[in-house]
Order: sequence, then structure tokens, then C-alpha cells
Amino acid sequence: MKMAIVGAGALGGTFGALLTRAGIDVTLIEIDKKRVEAIQKGGLVMHMPDGSIINVPVKITDDPASVGVMDLVQISVKGYHTESAVKMAQPMIGPDTYVLSVQNGLGNLDVIAKYVPKERVVGGVTAHSAMVLGPNEIKYNGGVGGVWIGRYDGKEDPRLKEIAKTLTEAGFETQIIEGNILNPIWRKLLANVACNCVAAITGFTGNQLIECEETNRLIRDLAVETFQVAKALGLHFWGIGADRSKEMEDPAEFVIHALSGVGDNKISMLQDIEAGRRTEIDTLNGKVWEIGEELGIPTPLNKAMTLLVKAIEKKPLIMNKK
Repeated sequence: MKMAIVGAGALGGTFGALLTRAGIDVTLIEIDKKRVEAIQKGGLVMHMPDGSIINVPVKITDDPASVGVMDLVQISVKGYHTESAVKMAQPMIGPDTYVLSVQNGLGNLDVIAKYVPKERVVGGVTAHSAMVLGPNEIKYNGGVGGVWIGRYDGKEDPRLKEIAKTLTEAGFETQIIEGNILNPIWRKLLANVACNCVAAITGFTGNQLIECEETNRLIRDLAVETFQVAKALGLHFWGIGADRSKEMEDPAEFVIHALSGVGDNKISMLQDIEAGRRTEIDTLNGKVWEIGEELGIPTPLNKAMTLLVKAIEKKPLIMNKK
């Protein structure tokens, strides 16, 4: 399988490095020329979950037209860059190319399906996480639960088995979701919506969020509020673990359990705030707030967290305003 990953950030870089190490023909596509040059010159330096450090000579370019048509293109950028990433990827997308997204947040698959036929759009979720340490250096935290994928239109497809096999060979144990891919996407969204914004505002690591009584309570309340919106949409989730036969009964406990896997690491939205980058708040809490209003479901916590994070994003501009 020939594969391209658009976005050589934390997770895109990690997928690219481990797929390359497994012998998969993969090329990273990145618009940041400094990152491209650093990786071309020094490879990707990966700090692995077991404490070891490996160097992987991955292929990377800022010119997607130079790599030709791919079997699979993975979009691995922030949600607000999804549309530009798919447009950029067009030279690599042929009549048989599948496009995969395991991005956080809502709306990414809808955007991709504007440019790629729905039957070739694959959505998914992953518990794997990573953090950029430098232009060609990434700390990979691992991820319990692997990767779950399914077609955007919910139909069965033998090509999914090939994609799952490829990802599994690289160490991303992958399972195929039958039916509505929005179920696992919203299941993960519960944790992202409840935890990311609180971490961004407080500066706490995963363990600190759990240990602090006030943030623990806020996270639980955000989980319950978001769960109500999901149920109003007719979505169904399984609870803690991979047993899909047991319906989720306590979204608050599920989210705290998921957060415990973060440990002493910083959640991605906090990393964005500290680096002065735009966050994905609009595709997380902001989207839940928007959908809640459409359905008549009150979402005061999601509204408040959206406004607070957006205010923090603007803080440098406001504080430096003359």
C-alpha cells in the first residue's frame, strides 16, 4: 500500500515514523518548510513510550504533486485546516484512493466528503497521543485502545481490512466499526470536550486535573452535558473498555477513566495555548454548543468553555494592544 499523510505534526509524524519503520511506503506532506528540511536532514527522532529513542528516516515533502497518486491519504491536521489539507492533497487522490481521518472534533468527515466521494471517505478515532518536542523530534505517548475505523457512509468494504492490516502492522492495532462511525467519534469526543478545555484554562496535566476536586467535578459535568446532546442525536456508546455490548451508563466515569491514561502529560489543547497556536475549541465544545442550540438542549458549560478558551487565544493581542 502506498500512503501519504498530510500533516507532519505530533500524530501525523508518529504515524509516518512507525509506518515507515514497519516497511510501509509512506510519505509525509508538510507545509512548514523548516520542519520538512529538518526531517529530510535528520530523520524523525522518536521518544518511545518505553523510554527508548529511535531515529526514522521518513520521506517528507511540501509538494504533494511530486509523490503521485496514493492508495490511502491520511489527513492529520487541526480541524480548522482540514479543508485546505484536502485541497492540497488532490494531486495524490485518484479514482481508487481512500481518504482517512482520525482527527479530533466534529465536521472533518463532512469537509472531506465535499472533495472525495463518500464511499471512499474513512473516519475513525484513536487513543494514541504524541507531543512535538522540536522540528524533527516527537514524544510518542502510546495509546490504549488502538484505532477504530469505518466508512463515512456506514457501509461494509473489503478495503477497510487492508487499511486496518496496514495500520496494525505498524503497531496501531486497528478494528473496523460496523455501522455509524459517528458513534465512536462522539464517544471520544466526550473525553476531548470534557478535558481539553479545562486543561487549556488551568494548565494542569492529566493527573492534576483528576486530583483537583474542582476540575474533576467540572470535567464530569461537561461529560454529562455533552452526553445529553449525543443521546438527542440518537447515538449510542459502549462504556469503559472494548466490549461494545455494554451500553455506556456513566459518561462522567468513562471520561475520568480516559483521562487517567494521560498521566503527567499535557493535553494537546494546553500545548496549543502554551505555543501560542489556535486551538480546536470550535470543533469540540463550540460544535457541541452549536448542535445543542439546534436541538434545544441546554449546553451552558460548553458555551462558557468555548468563550473562555477563545478569550485566552486572544489574550496576547489584547494585552499588547496600545
